[in-house]
Amino acid sequence: MVLTDKQIKSFHEDGFLIVKNLLDEELVNRLVKRIDPLFAGEFETGVYPDEWHWNPYLGLPGASGQMTSVWKSDRVMASVILSAKIGEIAADLGNWNGTRILGDSLWTKPFGATETTLHQDSMYSFYYTPAQKEVVCWIALSHAMPGGSTIEYVRGSHCWALSDTVPEFHGPKKSYRWEMEQAAKRVGIDEPDVVQLELEPGDCAFHHGHMWHGSGKNLMPDLVRQSLVIAYIPAESKFMPAGAYVPGGYIAGRYKRYGDDTMDESFFPIVWQQDGKRSQFLAEYCEDPLVSVGAGLSDIFTVKQTSCT
Repeated sequence: MVLTDKQIKSFHEDGFLIVKNLLDEELVNRLVKRIDPLFAGEFETGVYPDEWHWNPYLGLPGASGQMTSVWKSDRVMASVILSAKIGEIAADLGNWNGTRILGDSLWTKPFGATETTLHQDSMYSFYYTPAQKEVVCWIALSHAMPGGSTIEYVRGSHCWALSDTVPEFHGPKKSYRWEMEQAAKRVGIDEPDVVQLELEPGDCAFHHGHMWHGSGKNLMPDLVRQSLVIAYIPAESKFMPAGAYVPGGYIAGRYKRYGDDTMDESFFPIVWQQDGKRSQFLAEYCEDPLVSVGAGLSDIFTVKQTSCT
């Protein structure tokens, strides 16, 4: 086990856990150097990402940039996204025997970039089984702080029922917290506990798939908030069988083969299993820079604990 019992208990009570300094400065710098070339269309592997929002030639100044499934396009990014160590942490938190990548997302939010509406990642995960088993890792590639569009969590909200409403993700007409506040009222909470994180580059925040989270507008002229997000599911996950398949996951769902419920490891690789096995192509595809990171990652962000009971 990579994490301590205290860390795992904190995750299940609060819905999130911060692991400090999981990525060292040299590794963070390597990732950051790849961000501008990627958004400019320089894909090292020759493979386009599944999503590519914003570029320096056509994008509006001050708009957010987002890129999805970047591990397929750049092996420096892939070295972290496909790391066994981060996958093992996700497995510890999810109580899984193995971990599979569902997807990733690279973000850059300059001064003036709009809010990202608070939402639950599980809202988008009805198309695989076991259903809505998701642990997400949010990696700070720049200083993340209140006022600078840092990620924010609603403590304990992973215990709320999954919302039936999928909110408008970018540039909401109402407050970016409005949908979350309505969900809080439905469970009898008038003042939800919103935690705006303060993280250094290389710090990682893990959250439960049901956790309400998002980010405010970047109000800091000298800060470009950059982050890398990785979504994990259990290694044994499959697409919903024929006849029970629920539309959704417009990115992941495009890789479902007719008559076959398997989540192909070429697109959803297994990054860690208790028996040590990983998807076969990973060893050749990229290095794992975290292979030497030791167990007992006890340097965590201490939070007031709550309970789902």
